[in-house]
Amino acid sequence: MYKYELHCHTAKVSACSRMGAEELVELYLENGYDGIFVTDHFLNGNTTVDRRLPYEEEIEAFCRGYEEVKAAAGERLRVFFGFEYSYLGTDVLCYGWDKEKLKALPQIMQMSMREFCDFCRDNGALAVQAHPFREDFYIDHIRLYPNAEGVEVFNANRTPLCNRLGKFYAREYGKIEIGGSDLHRADQRVLSGMAFEERLTSEQELIRFLRQGKGEILETENKYVRKIRK
Repeated sequence: MYKYELHCHTAKVSACSRMGAEELVELYLENGYDGIFVTDHFLNGNTTVDRRLPYEEEIEAFCRGYEEVKAAAGERLRVFFGFEYSYLGTDVLCYGWDKEKLKALPQIMQMSMREFCDFCRDNGALAVQAHPFREDFYIDHIRLYPNAEGVEVFNANRTPLCNRLGKFYAREYGKIEIGGSDLHRADQRVLSGMAFEERLTSEQELIRFLRQGKGEILETENKYVRKIRK
């Protein structure tokens, strides 16, 4: 089985992350992953990108986190692109678009979450609601978007209750189910992601596999923690 991370953040672009490009690569290599999807917080989320820039320059800055990880990985680890779109503390992971596609889509910044999820499905991308039952001080209430194609039913950064509710919700609505680490720090004890029998070669292949019901959700100890605590 080939192991892939579907939800992680870089310090370059996600203001809440402490993960530099090289350490991110080393962490996933230490844990035997074959690839990762870098999913930094988008321009409407907790980003380091200067929001005073013109939109195309914002996208250039936004993609630098992914680009630095890809450069650091070289041939050692496959690095794929995604992002985490936000609305009032509710987040959706998006897979399937690249930098040039995003530059051509300034209108997504004015969309509601419902509109965005529909737009993803109609324009070659996959929208997956991340940690749908997350509770935190900055979230005024839980919002569910059944028009998102998928649900992150195991998030290694969330409570067992949050994940159980996510799985129940996904099963009741017949949604694609994924797992992700939501990695922000190297000392996170548990990792997640997806394992596939075939090697992934592109973001579109991930979408195809998930829509076909392929893949198993991972839950594994982060072995890198032992390394940094020696």
